[in-house]
Amino acid sequence: MRPSAFCDHIVAKADDHSDTGLQGLCGPCHDQKSAREGAVAAKAKGGPSRTRPPEQHPGLL
Repeated sequence: MRPSAFCDHIVAKADDHSDTGLQGLCGPCHDQKSAREGAVAAKAKGGPSRTRPPEQHPGLL
């Protein structure tokens, strides 16, 4: 177990700065948690995907 290097909110987007709303995390764990929360937020937001929709065959245009 690594020592805590970051103070992190237990619940994402929470404004609870009390001792019960925060936790200590090491750097790699904080990075993983932040990436996971960011992916969930991006998926919930919607928007354009990173892949193009399939194009019709030129003969069908």
